[in-house]
Order: sequence, then C-alpha cells, then structure tokens
Amino acid sequence: MLFVIITALAVAGTFLALAFHRFWTGLDKDRTNLVYVALLGQFWAWLARRSKENARKASMKAWWAYLKALPLWRLPVLEKWLFVFLYGSFLYLAASGFFFAVFVPRGLHGFPLIGHVMAGGLFAVCLTLVVVFKGRNFTSIPEPLELSLKLFDPKRLGLTAVKVKHAAFWAFILAGFLLTLSSLLPMMPLLRTPGQKLMFELHRASALASVLAAMVFAGMGSLEKARGSQPR
Repeated sequence: MLFVIITALAVAGTFLALAFHRFWTGLDKDRTNLVYVALLGQFWAWLARRSKENARKASMKAWWAYLKALPLWRLPVLEKWLFVFLYGSFLYLAASGFFFAVFVPRGLHGFPLIGHVMAGGLFAVCLTLVVVFKGRNFTSIPEPLELSLKLFDPKRLGLTAVKVKHAAFWAFILAGFLLTLSSLLPMMPLLRTPGQKLMFELHRASALASVLAAMVFAGMGSLEKARGSQPR
C-alpha cells in the first residue's frame, strides 16, 4: 500500500510540475508578477480548460493521427525499429508491472509475467543500443531553452529545459540499468531471502524512477518542440 501511495503521489506531482511549467512559459511577461494565490488560481483554471479541450478531442481517430504524425516514423529503418521496440517494451513493462502492483494483491503472475520477462530482455538490449549509438547526443548542452520558474532565477542557477531533458535521459538509463540488474540477480544462486527482498524493492523503485524520468523527458521534449514551432 505504501508503494501505491508513493507511486500515485510521485506521478501526480511530476505531471503537475510539468503542467505548471507549460502554463508558466505561456504567460505574458507583464502577468508574471502575480501573487502566488492568483497564479495558482489561474493555473488550475488553465489546467481544467486544457483537460476539457483534450477530452473533447480524444478519439481513436485523433490518437491514430497523432501516432502517425510522430517523428519516429521518419527515422531510418534500423533506428526507427530500435525505438519502436524500446518504447513498446517499456510501455508494456510499465503497464503490466504497475497494474498488477496496484490492482492485483497477488502481484504479477501467469502469462503477463512471462510477457514481462520477455519484454524486459528486449528492453535491456534496446536500451544498451540507445546508449551506445545515441548517448553522445545527450552529453553536450546546446543553446539553452530557459526553464522559467517564479521561485528562483534559472539563469543564475544555469537551469534550462535542455539540461533537464538530458538529465532525465541519463536518469532513465540508470533506472533501466538497475531494473535489469534487479531482475537478473534474483535468478542466480547468489542471494538469500533478505537479498531477494532487497532486489524486489530496488526493482520497484527503479521502475518508478524510470517512469518519472520518461515523463520529464517527454514533457521537456514537447515544450522544446512547441517553443521551436513558435514564430520568431
């Protein structure tokens, strides 16, 4: 139950933080001196309005059009399928793992568990290839896209959306490595019961960390794309 509560709070908090950042970057400069209470009121109104707009647009046809428009499909063949397998395996791992952890007291078992193990192997291979061939793209910082928050000066701290995106990428890689490690070690005759329990908790914590890192990475990428498409 504690893990369920922590997961719900962490996912909700990450979602609200990303939504607030999106809201804040869209504010007019002359409105950024609002008091916190008024600012939060505007944020909740903005979030409710965006939720209603997205709910009205939600349909199988709209989702299919969104998927077909993803830049993923315009990549070279090998690179495209590498990311298809990476995203697909990760989505199945997250969906099956968290669904059984939250809604099924017995935990993951049966054919979903077999699929989980198979998807885990595919995810580990794809993640390794991504690090080898794409990791260099996340080691240098291009021109900054400011991550503007009212509580501090991002320029003074050197905090930018690009840096956050790069940090999220490496956090996802680290979490993926820990997920793989905590899956493989229990299969070997190396650990006693306390060690098995430790690996189980490490696996759950790494899974949550990977989901949060993926949310931040996708959120920062969406913001970067939106800012880049604005007229200059």
